[in-house]
Parts: sequence; structure tokens; C-alpha cells
Amino acid sequence: MKKYLALLLILTMALMCPTVSAANGIVLEIRRGSGDTAHLTLGNLGNKEVNSVQLELTFGESYPNASFADEGGEGRYSRCKVNTSGSQTVITIYIDGATSMNRGGSAPLGTLTLGGGYTAPSSVRLTTLGHNLGEGGGAALESIPVENISSGSSGGSSSYAIRVTDAEHGSITVKPARAERGDTVTITVQPDTGFRLDQLTAAAGGRQLELKDKGNGTYTFTMPGSSVEVRGTFTALDPADLPFTDVAEGIWYENAVRYVYENKLMAGTGSDTFGPDLATSRGMIVTILYRMAGSPAVGACGFTDVAAGQYYTDAIAWAAEKGVVSGYGGGLFGPDDPITREQMTLILQGYARLSGKDVSARADLSAYTDAGEISGYAQESMSWARAVGLVNGTSETTLTPSGTATRAQAAVLFQGFCENVMAGK
Repeated sequence: MKKYLALLLILTMALMCPTVSAANGIVLEIRRGSGDTAHLTLGNLGNKEVNSVQLELTFGESYPNASFADEGGEGRYSRCKVNTSGSQTVITIYIDGATSMNRGGSAPLGTLTLGGGYTAPSSVRLTTLGHNLGEGGGAALESIPVENISSGSSGGSSSYAIRVTDAEHGSITVKPARAERGDTVTITVQPDTGFRLDQLTAAAGGRQLELKDKGNGTYTFTMPGSSVEVRGTFTALDPADLPFTDVAEGIWYENAVRYVYENKLMAGTGSDTFGPDLATSRGMIVTILYRMAGSPAVGACGFTDVAAGQYYTDAIAWAAEKGVVSGYGGGLFGPDDPITREQMTLILQGYARLSGKDVSARADLSAYTDAGEISGYAQESMSWARAVGLVNGTSETTLTPSGTATRAQAAVLFQGFCENVMAGK
């Protein structure tokens, strides 16, 4: 575990360049952009490794629509919480990196948009976080009140707008909405049910920019030194077709893949691939259930092996909070471990119970020669899953409780779970 950094803070701002003396010289720069934006950067880092930070900015104005766009590129997770009470707004920004954010002595954090006018923060609080510890860990620093800040002046920088042309039968969003030259911009595409992305372009001055397909409907490009226009079109799916080239027509899992895709339970592993033969992990299964629950807001995740910013982080935090999962013990969950058949039945039974469904059905498993291999914790859930038809034997005499499932098998399982258990059929 990386050693915690005890950061002290200097605050600098464009048009207002506040300074506070600090023993180690580390700087948080808030550089005023155009309109109501500001660019946040950690500077004077030297060779210090900084993986994660928590930044709390307090404003004496109401900014309920404030937002933050991480500009650190790939491998980073960020989250922004806005709490407005009366005329005061507290903006808390969490940033977690898989590697050190330090690049030549500084770490670009992102762009803060206040959503109406611009004022300097009345106080600032910076906290360093150990990687993978989640929100709220680390060593907190003292708040820097505005009265301890002296004013100065500094130059500005240029940021450029990213415009999205409205498209029918789907949505296209970009983050951030403005960016500086060299910044990474993320495009998120969401087709309406029954449609797929046909074409997506990003152009500046008539020149097409290179788009990188990151999978799950996300694309990135590098911001040029001018404004960018993003266009996309969607086309209707043939009722007999799926957007996945690796799901053959008529194959045993085709209808199940269609079901989970159209109901937004499982996305592809790429823009045109589903990955039917890939192993299904514990994190994947919990994420599907989280989507079924409507992806509610969650608190910090208590498992030490669940890193912030992963696709499954919030899902696992939610599942643990609701009692759907409990992990391995010792603070471990194993999100990337292939899920076993018996583990899957336990999690599905937990979700059904949480949803108020009757989970009392039981099946006699004594005819299976490997019934004795079922773990003690899964005896009840395996019996229930067999009784409601979610689990069949891998042969006439075996259940294979420790066997793992592919994504195709998971799709079939979730279709049956939704139609036969959750729908009460």
C-alpha cells in the first residue's frame, strides 16, 4: 500500500491568484477559464506519488447545477457531489487513479463548472487518499479560509466548445462540454431500444478526428485547438438481428442475449461484440442486479479489493448495503473472480428476497452425485434455484456447484430469473 502523503496546500487562481505558505510547496491551482469554469491542477509535486485525492470547495453562493469533468485521461475515476443549503454550496470532488497522477511535477485534475456566475471558494479542504481505500480515507488537511488568502493576478488559458448535434432514436453526450487542446474528451452513445449506432463523427474545421472505441458505448478523442462538432446517426435494428457479430442467428443463447441487451441488463464487450464465451465474474453479476434495481445512489464500498471507479464499484457497495452479498470475509469480495454456479444462486436468491419474492421453494438434490460438494452457505440457494428452474444439472447426475458460467450462460440465467422469478410466472 502506497504511503500516505501528508499534503499541505497553496491555492492559486487565474484572475485571482491566492497564495498560502506551505512547508512542502505543493500547490492546488484553480485557473479561471471562460464563463463559469475553472481548471484544477495539483502542482509542485516533485517526485511525490499521488494516486487519489478528495477536494472540498465551499462557496458562499448557491450552485445546485455545478459539475466536474475529469481531464486526467484513461485509468481514472472521478465523482462529484454537490450539496447546496440556502446560499451556500459545498462541492466535494473525488479522484482515484490506477497509477500516480504526477506527470512531471503536476497532476491535472479537471474542469469545475459552477452552473451560474463565478465566485472564489470561501474555503478549501484537500485530503489525500490511499489507492483503493474509497471515499473518505486518508489524512485530512486543515481548511484554508478565504481570509488567509491574498489576491494577485495571472494569465488564462483557452478552452474550446464541443457541440453535439441532436440525433433521432438515441442520445449522444460528451464530457467535458469544453476542453483545452490535448485534453481527452469522452463521448457516450445510448441507442433507443430497437436501434443501433450507425455512424459517429467528431470534426474540427472540416477535419475528422480519430475516435477510439472504448466499449460499452463510449468513445474518446483528443481535443484540438479549436471547437469540435460531434454528429451521430442511429438506424433501426432488424427484428431478427442483434448488433453483435459474435452472436450467431439461431444459436441457443440468441434470444437470451437479445433479452438482456434490450432490457439494458448486459451491454456488449465492444461496439459490435457480446463476448458470449468469456467468463462471468462476481462483479458482472452484481452489476446486472444493480441495473435491475435502477442503479440507486450508494455510499462508499467497504471491500478492500474493490477499487474506486470500476464499473462494478457502486454495484458492489449497493449489494453489500442491501444484504445481497457478503463477500469472502476479511474485507474481500473478489470482483474479478469467475463466479461459480452456487455463488450465483446465493446472490440471485438474495436479490429475490430483497424484492419481496417468495424464496421458500426447495428441490430434493439427493439424486445428484455431487450434491455433497455444495458449500454449506449455498445448500439452501442451490435447492431453491433448482426448484424454480434457474439451475439444471450439467448432466443427469451432476450439478457442478463449483463450475463457472460464461456470459452466454449468464444471459440465459437472467432471462429466466426475470421472467420466472421476478415476474412471478
